[in-house]
Amino acid sequence: MHEIAIMHGVRKSTVCRSIKKVVNIIIDTMFQEEVRWPENTQDIAMEFLRKGGFPCVCGCVDGTLINIDSPSNHEEVYVDRYGDHSLNVMMICGPNNYFYAVNANWPGSVHDSRVFRNTAIYRRFEQGWRLFPGAVILGDSAYATRPWLMTPLHSNPGAEDERRYNNAHKLTRKKVAK
Repeated sequence: MHEIAIMHGVRKSTVCRSIKKVVNIIIDTMFQEEVRWPENTQDIAMEFLRKGGFPCVCGCVDGTLINIDSPSNHEEVYVDRYGDHSLNVMMICGPNNYFYAVNANWPGSVHDSRVFRNTAIYRRFEQGWRLFPGAVILGDSAYATRPWLMTPLHSNPGAEDERRYNNAHKLTRKKVAK
């Protein structure tokens, strides 16, 4: 915002208000239309299966830290594990990198799993809702395994079936969570 204000010869507060207006319009209209699961959900599972071999996947969850300017209120909770000020943004993506769910309500100090546990999608899955029968979400080891949330097995699996599971999990998830 600083650079934009200088470049256009306006105050930073003017840039801030303009950005807020644009962001609110995007959230109120485009975001609700674009960030959702598609109508034909069976195609999702087939596409994930083709990509990595993991069956019944309806999405992959991951968190990312988005750097922000230091906020004036509760600054300390925005400091992430790297010492930067950030938001921890949780996303669920599909096999073609479309966003199905996004939550950007948490400061950078909050762990990925806590962000996810506090979303409407998590609550819906916990209550038994599934996008299609047997649908699961893939997550990394930051998340606790649930009947509908599949995470990798321990880092050095010994049995062949555990290695196959981890390999399919990794191949399926890496297509979208990078």
